[in-house]
Amino acid sequence: MGSTCVRCSQAVDPPSRGALCVACGARLRALLAARPGVRRAVERPLVWPFGAAALIALATVIAILRQFSTGAMEEIATQHGEWHVLGGAQFISPVGMAADHLGNLYVIDAANYRIDKLGPDGNLVATFGARGTAPGQFDRPTAVALDPIGNLYVADTASSRIQKLSSTGVPLASWGSFGTAPGEFNGPHGLTVDHEGNVYVSDTGNDRLQKLSPLGRVMAVWGRSGQAPGEFRQPFGVALDADGAVYVADNLNHRVQKLSASGTPMAEWGTYGFGVGQFNYPRWVVVDIRGDVFVSDSYNHRIQQLSPMGTPRAIWGSRGGQPGQFRRPEGLVVDEAGGMVVVDADNDRLQRYVPSPTP
Repeated sequence: MGSTCVRCSQAVDPPSRGALCVACGARLRALLAARPGVRRAVERPLVWPFGAAALIALATVIAILRQFSTGAMEEIATQHGEWHVLGGAQFISPVGMAADHLGNLYVIDAANYRIDKLGPDGNLVATFGARGTAPGQFDRPTAVALDPIGNLYVADTASSRIQKLSSTGVPLASWGSFGTAPGEFNGPHGLTVDHEGNVYVSDTGNDRLQKLSPLGRVMAVWGRSGQAPGEFRQPFGVALDADGAVYVADNLNHRVQKLSASGTPMAEWGTYGFGVGQFNYPRWVVVDIRGDVFVSDSYNHRIQQLSPMGTPRAIWGSRGGQPGQFRRPEGLVVDEAGGMVVVDADNDRLQRYVPSPTP
């Protein structure tokens, strides 16, 4: 039986090929190829004494290789708290999640084509939906958000539409279809709702964001394919802060982007990598009441917390199946006390973090 890649959890078969999968191995070779001096240092026999250029090249190789080590991370403040696995429901590929003001959790159970509503204790309260294309049915949903009065909005991804349900799961509206025009979608993977009921959608396959009114009218379309500020490559999670700024998990660009309420690029944080402040396919983003930004750094199997200016503040998790470890974390909610609940997608579970009391 083959092993799995230490960086992305993909199969490595046969094990003798090493701890990296084909994709991560190719990425390492590409990093090396991008530095001709490094390749020469690797391909030629070492000769003593080293020249200054060779020493610099060797140091660069070591730095690149350290990115593929499970321990390649700068020091950051230790977080004190406990992780608990919530055992009140069973999932098959959970992804997105939202919470209401009472602490109830709404979890997208993608492979079961439904939404599971859990009480604050994690026990199952209700399920909404089934597989299909009728109102209230879903085809591979991925994200859910709530408006101020408790209505649910669902990214019905494979159907390329947004569905609106009541708090009890009654279908209220459906917006969009597959396409590239305003109001059409291509596999949306993220959404959030502001205090006025406007809906912000990560139109993932179209590499853009769309802002809709509470009635589904298109109010704005932001972004296009690319790597420049305000451009996206498969955006996933989207969140808002208290001032109305928009935060996007720019998945294939391995960064988080911050836009103004009118869609103007304001900041971007992160690059591809495994160190502090770097990301490996970030999938989800939320902003707490203090303006701190929490990111599901999905293929680094961890959660990162950034300050409102983008400075890394905390990291939780590593790859694994123990409490406090993850396999592709996705949906995330944060409470006012600094606790959080995380969708641990490939472990098919939810985990709750309870911070230790401040002395």
